Amino acid sequence: MLVDGGEPVFVGEVAHIVGAVESGPRGAAAVGDREAFENLLILCGRHHKIVDNPRTRGRYPVEVLREWKAQHEAEFDTATRAELTRLRALPSRLPELLVDAFRDATADLGATIDKLEAAGYLAHETAQLLHVALARGSNAGPAVGDGVPGIKEAFEEAYDAAGGASFLGIPSADAYELGPGFVQHLRGGRCGHPAVICALNGRPALVVTADLWNAMSCTGDGMADSGVRGVGFPASSAGGDHRYIAPTVARVPTVGGAWGRGSMVNADGRWTWVPDLGFDSNSGGDADTATGSQPRLDLRLRLVARMPNNRDDHRVSAAGRRRLAAELAKPGMAAIVSALAADRIAVPPGLQWRPTEDQYARNDSWGTSYDCLINTPDGRHAIHGRLHYLMPHLMSSDITSIVDVQLDFDSCQSEPCQPNSPVARRLSLTEVVDFFVRAWRIAFDVLPLALDEPTCNVNSGGRQRVGLYITNERSQNAESDRTFHLTDLVDLRPFGTSPKKYLSRLDLAVLGRGPLPQHEARDVVRKALVRIAENAGFDAADLVTW
Repeated sequence: MLVDGGEPVFVGEVAHIVGAVESGPRGAAAVGDREAFENLLILCGRHHKIVDNPRTRGRYPVEVLREWKAQHEAEFDTATRAELTRLRALPSRLPELLVDAFRDATADLGATIDKLEAAGYLAHETAQLLHVALARGSNAGPAVGDGVPGIKEAFEEAYDAAGGASFLGIPSADAYELGPGFVQHLRGGRCGHPAVICALNGRPALVVTADLWNAMSCTGDGMADSGVRGVGFPASSAGGDHRYIAPTVARVPTVGGAWGRGSMVNADGRWTWVPDLGFDSNSGGDADTATGSQPRLDLRLRLVARMPNNRDDHRVSAAGRRRLAAELAKPGMAAIVSALAADRIAVPPGLQWRPTEDQYARNDSWGTSYDCLINTPDGRHAIHGRLHYLMPHLMSSDITSIVDVQLDFDSCQSEPCQPNSPVARRLSLTEVVDFFVRAWRIAFDVLPLALDEPTCNVNSGGRQRVGLYITNERSQNAESDRTFHLTDLVDLRPFGTSPKKYLSRLDLAVLGRGPLPQHEARDVVRKALVRIAENAGFDAADLVTW
């Protein structure tokens, strides 16, 4: 290193210890990589010529030059030696460094093109062509659509429609197949953020922000079919170009996932997947879940909520049981039972939920059970409420909340009921709706307090399922000393009439809804009851007024 006019000038030359070619100086010596850092030595120009000159190089064998290199490097401080060590990878990193350097230069050129367009010196179409040419010339990596046969045309079409190279940047990797579709990541350009091209098999490709895509990919982490396999792929844009879903879009529909249709919803900068509301008429599976130890009365109203679970270590803890017990002891928590006693039987003072004591109850780490009873003076059950909160088990990976209330109409009126005749005080449709709305809150907001973690919503993905059941336990098919039609116990006239003679149970599963405000739960319950009535053949179900 020399100093000329106050400026340092490097005058050294890089020499090879073992020749650069086998016929060169010391070229016959064994070496792994002739261009490796370990085989390079910095010498001044004069000594470089001496060690390589045919008349003098015999005095400077490989061993001598390696000793010189070691002595020179030992004179450096620790930081300098660390930098020298890092340079050992220089030959392998050189292509990457060159590409990065050229990318910086093209970024400056891209900014210049934008300024010329803004000033009116370039037409928009011309500027776009220059951006594309610049990106393609600088892109040493994959092109749009590379990596998966058959998608290139669709991906290029979406890429160009969404703004092309100047707006979205160039691909950072090959496209790949994921779940129900195909994906390729983009570095980001004038849009200001990395982006993703994605296409569900058989649907047009779209471009979304990387933030949205990452949120979809992380939904339901730990569950079966989590991420985009469960959520699906974006379906369309709600603003701007239909091929580009901008960061300002607040709701993005999703399709093609294992969990059914839904939407990614952006609230306060956080994306959450919300399933679409759906109904499943094949819902009888939970009609009798955890009813083995209960005596059957006349009518059963039941709500069973199944919540997908992404953990295998959830349990009911001692602290959780105390939280739940304290909540159930609050005034009004027994209203779901006492409301059904109105004009039927007197409500005893101090009515509240108490831990179930029979041998089949779950009050341990795997579940919890509570009873709330209104009895006749002679001890018969008139209204029997029961709650269950059950952890996943061998037959189900869901966490299950059950809210169940039975009525015995003989015990709720002064005169015995007459078989196959309406009881004196049938349940009204309003009472049925109120029961399910209260049960919804208990299932999602109250019973989950028993978990080892104080949370009211354990779902991190998946599609929640809520079964609604109205069951006649004294139907013509039941082995009973007296039987009823379901319409003898519940006033279903607002739905019209049904041709079914032996209607013993009305049921339906609500799909895609978890914890809800009371007014939303009421709306969902009413829609579900209309669907239930239509399934049962009632001729005016859709005309009901609430």
